[in-house]
Amino acid sequence: MKDINLYLIRHGQTEWNIKDQMQGSQNSPLTEQGILGAKITGQYLKDIPFMQAYSSTQQRAMETRDYIVKENNLTIPTFELADLREMDFGIWEGKHVPQLKKTFPEFTTYLTDPANFDASVNQGENYLDILTRMKQGLNTIVQNATQDTGNILVVSHGTVLRILLCVLNGGDWRLHRDENYFPRMLNTSISLVNYKQSHEHAEGAFTVKFFNNVDHLS
Repeated sequence: MKDINLYLIRHGQTEWNIKDQMQGSQNSPLTEQGILGAKITGQYLKDIPFMQAYSSTQQRAMETRDYIVKENNLTIPTFELADLREMDFGIWEGKHVPQLKKTFPEFTTYLTDPANFDASVNQGENYLDILTRMKQGLNTIVQNATQDTGNILVVSHGTVLRILLCVLNGGDWRLHRDENYFPRMLNTSISLVNYKQSHEHAEGAFTVKFFNNVDHLS
């Protein structure tokens, strides 16, 4: 039987975040505020006895994870998992959002109508692709947990965490971009998901305990 808490964190603020540039498969450095947010998050979670810490393979997530782990009281193993990476935005990477809205009608579809978004336009990923790999990533993490019970830190990205948490919370992935339906994930926000398996061969279930909590940052 497994009973594992997954603390899902969005990476700290980056330079492209504040410049309103599309940041998916590409990377930009954490800002001073992003580093501070990661450290504060680590201090807030310092009494949680994590057994492992994961991040995507992208620098901003790895650095955020490491800042958090450094504040923790335990020495724990850290891992990178490609399934946790941000959505690939293809030719939109690094472009300014206001310009994309003017140039690509499909960009508005990406923002407002996930079910009809055609990723062939930007040569990136579509929403169901990222949902599938994020679910696969969580399953990999719980299957490889060093103990059947405990806590694991997971640092990932805004777009992929939003759709994942919306669906795990019982929501409709087609509506997850609607701010009134499900909020966008804030930098260094904390979401808690519990994985429970009744016996060794049973299919486990993920339950969202809370999401997008930023009380620690105030």
